[in-house]
Amino acid sequence: MVPYSIYSFLKILIFILTGHSLLTRKKNVTFCIFAFTLNTLFVFLIGIYAPKYVHNEEIFKFIMYCAAFSYLLYFNLVFKESLSKKIFTLFSIWMFSTITLLIATPLAVSISSIYDITSTQNLIYFFRNSINMLFVVTSYFWIGKHYKTTLNLVSDKTIRYMSLYPFIAFLLLITNFTTPTYISQVKNFNSIYAMILFLLFIIVGYILVFLGIASASKIVSMQCDMEKLELISQTDPLTGLYNRRYIMEKLENEFKHYKKTKNKFSVIISDIDYFKKVNDTFGHDCGDLVLKKAAKNLQDTVGERGFVSRWGGEEFLILLPETELEAAILLADTIRKISEKEFIEYNGSKVSITSTFGVTVNEDHERIDDTIKKADDALFKGKNREETVLFLFKSII
Repeated sequence: MVPYSIYSFLKILIFILTGHSLLTRKKNVTFCIFAFTLNTLFVFLIGIYAPKYVHNEEIFKFIMYCAAFSYLLYFNLVFKESLSKKIFTLFSIWMFSTITLLIATPLAVSISSIYDITSTQNLIYFFRNSINMLFVVTSYFWIGKHYKTTLNLVSDKTIRYMSLYPFIAFLLLITNFTTPTYISQVKNFNSIYAMILFLLFIIVGYILVFLGIASASKIVSMQCDMEKLELISQTDPLTGLYNRRYIMEKLENEFKHYKKTKNKFSVIISDIDYFKKVNDTFGHDCGDLVLKKAAKNLQDTVGERGFVSRWGGEEFLILLPETELEAAILLADTIRKISEKEFIEYNGSKVSITSTFGVTVNEDHERIDDTIKKADDALFKGKNREETVLFLFKSII
């Protein structure tokens, strides 16, 4: 019983180390050691006390496998990946661990000159754990990085389908090749031949499954790259807001929507006050910080009510779909009040971030350029009126 317990402990430890090589840890090392110790004690206590009360071998085996599945809880607590990906990795490791048993058994039988169950069993434990340890080293230095990349790119839905294969393979392995009579059967050439074919079937099938995952992950990666490129083409690199080209497309779509529904949209153009003076006094690095802060204020205040873009230089354009002039005025005034309280500290100096706003709403006879020009004219008049930083303009039909 003692050698069996030692080899079982080593097998479980190697199993967990393999998991750490293939998945991304989210807990510290102390937590992992504590959780592993508790989990292993639980499994070993089940192994000690279950035989005393369970006399049916098949039921006992079922209980032990259920206890071993408690390591799924360890996986769920310790690693970052989704539950589906953890289960897939868990069954993959168990499957390969069972395959190492099939490799270790004929190797031990061929070396053992005396047909002794105990010595042969000890050799099997030794060879199995040695092969598993070799797999841990291989996973840590070569396989792990590629495995994590592939696993993190593929969707959970794909992984759930792919998990069926290692699960079924695991069940087939433990059903056909872990019976008490297996050691005696392995001396028969036909049994060895059947085992080799079965192993090839399992391994090749798993490789095909993982290639399918890798292929799916490449497709996902390409989609992500395309989305990133599309996002780059739509956004301003400094502020992260939409760029002028994208906001013009949104304005055109909103104009078409207005023609169908007659729901008006509002446009706000914002300009940072004395921005040239900021650049001249503190430099362009300070100017960039002011732009980023102003952009964040606009984005945070507008939220999902509209689209905020960098219109050019220190100007920003806000599109508010299906928004009347009064609501747009209130929003612009809210942003103005927030910006009046904002400043950034740069080289010991406080730099204010006040802005002027031009607000307008589209009219039936207008084109997009006409609506934008109205907002721009309102902004210009606001800049030339020292008593206010908010000037509203609405064309009179």
